[in-house]
Amino acid sequence: MGFIDYATTSLVTSVAKAVTSGNKKLKILFFFALFFTIAAIVIAVLVDSDMLSKIYNSVAIGLGIIAGICILVIYAYQMSVEETQAKLEIQKVEERIKGNGNETAAAWELGRIKLESYLNRNLSQIQWIFIWTVIVMIASFVIVSYGIVQVYEGDQNLNAAILTTISGLIIEFIGASFLVIYKSTMQQAKDYVTVLERINAVGMSVQILDSISEEENKLKDQTKADLAKKLLDIYGNLKSAQ
Repeated sequence: MGFIDYATTSLVTSVAKAVTSGNKKLKILFFFALFFTIAAIVIAVLVDSDMLSKIYNSVAIGLGIIAGICILVIYAYQMSVEETQAKLEIQKVEERIKGNGNETAAAWELGRIKLESYLNRNLSQIQWIFIWTVIVMIASFVIVSYGIVQVYEGDQNLNAAILTTISGLIIEFIGASFLVIYKSTMQQAKDYVTVLERINAVGMSVQILDSISEEENKLKDQTKADLAKKLLDIYGNLKSAQ
């Protein structure tokens, strides 16, 4: 449930950022999505006539799908903007390193920013896998339910009802395969977080070393040696644990 909450919060936050960014086209698209959503709910709730219910229910479903597509377009746009900003930040740090090749802190910062961009991209992939898995599973559940209802209602075209149910089960299997991909991608994200923690720890150590006065050469050299030994011990323990 933790990741479901995270994915939902991330989706809402990204859409909110995109809408409040001042882009007029995105605001118009968002209001269209909101209008279609409200219209779909109103149509689905208020229409009771048996003759018109099928038509209007189809219209409500269509409006809901259009609203969902609009939201996904806004979300994808915001993800693209954030990825572009991350690339610009990486370029700035790279230029800083080129200007001062001895700046160790900048090198660690570059590694951290690059890994964070990989992690964000990985999390974005996880979110999209989660969204499509939910969509596929809901669609397959609807198809299977429809097939079962047709069978119990004594539909004369029994083969079509059975075929519909089988199709829904196949789509459900596809959704399950998405979950396998989701699990492996989550493991990759976990590995990225572990490496990022180590990079941050090393970066803080380098900053502490840089804060030592140049006059304290002996202390600085001793600290560097102790830090190198500690890093080797940590890395060796991680390797042996694997």
